[in-house]
Amino acid sequence: MTVKDRRREVRISASDDDLLVEAAGLAGVSVSELLLGRALSDAVALVEAHRTIRLSGESFDAFLTALDSPVRPPKDLVAQSRRARRLERAD
Repeated sequence: MTVKDRRREVRISASDDDLLVEAAGLAGVSVSELLLGRALSDAVALVEAHRTIRLSGESFDAFLTALDSPVRPPKDLVAQSRRARRLERAD
């Protein structure tokens, strides 16, 4: 079982509290369980949406082609790199 050793607090209006108490009662859970369950569900969905890239079949194929293609750095970047190598470094 996970140890719950952290606490978060939120300030809410009396009407919001009344609504949460009623909803928790209807669900048969405590207000804390109701809030935590919904918050975690939303958090998982949000993090997954930001960590996941969804591509169409055509876009996926283009992505794989780009990954498999040889690297061609921009000419300006190559020139800047060459200039930087000529600089004297003071370590």
